[in-house]
Amino acid sequence: MHRSWIALALAAVVVAGCGPSEEQKKQQAAQARQQEWTAIEAAKKSLDAKRAEVTALKAQAAAGTDVSAPLVAAEAEVTRLYNDFMPRLVAYINADPPLAGEPLKPEQLAAVRMNSAESLLVAREHIELGGDYRRAIDIYRQLLQADPDNPDVKAAMARAQADRFMTAPRFAVIKKGMAMDEVVAAIGRPLARNVKEYPDKKVTAWFFPKNEDGDAAGVFFTVKDEKKIVYQVDFEAVKAKSGAETAPEA
Repeated sequence: MHRSWIALALAAVVVAGCGPSEEQKKQQAAQARQQEWTAIEAAKKSLDAKRAEVTALKAQAAAGTDVSAPLVAAEAEVTRLYNDFMPRLVAYINADPPLAGEPLKPEQLAAVRMNSAESLLVAREHIELGGDYRRAIDIYRQLLQADPDNPDVKAAMARAQADRFMTAPRFAVIKKGMAMDEVVAAIGRPLARNVKEYPDKKVTAWFFPKNEDGDAAGVFFTVKDEKKIVYQVDFEAVKAKSGAETAPEA
């Protein structure tokens, strides 16, 4: 009985001795992290490729080709890939988060920059689809807190700050007879709250803030041949202090 107890004790020591050392555990963790990063890079590549496909299909649609079915399918696939990719990237970052005041390690910087690239797309959508420069600028500021030297974010911030308020030279390109999509292509889309309908006159007005005070330029559309076209442009459409119009949101 005594010998059996000794044998068991020795066996336990042997088993314990066969376990991985702390250094081995670190190496295994580093290897697993590298494998995860490789998978994340592959997922990002697939996502970007599908986005490029969507862009190409939209160009075909704009040229008059009926690509509605493949476009819907491709957009759905982009959503699926994005929903799989982003939680994985965020989890990777959070597993070894940057420390305040400490320089980013190369793998941390790569992950943060990848996250910033995705956030840049979101911010651009706020501007291009919603005319929301304020929200986009907020996103850029948040990104720069984590990565203050990111050149892409800095450039996007500078563009947004320059374009947020309408200037006379930019506004001068808008001419009577232009369609809505031509106006959007020229000076961008207004914030939804800065669009005003006048049903009795069949007029739609788009207001573009010129400053923080709420002064705004206006583009006025009317319907012609079942299409909304510009019939009036007024750089002095809204003077906030006069109270002539509700001041658009900047």
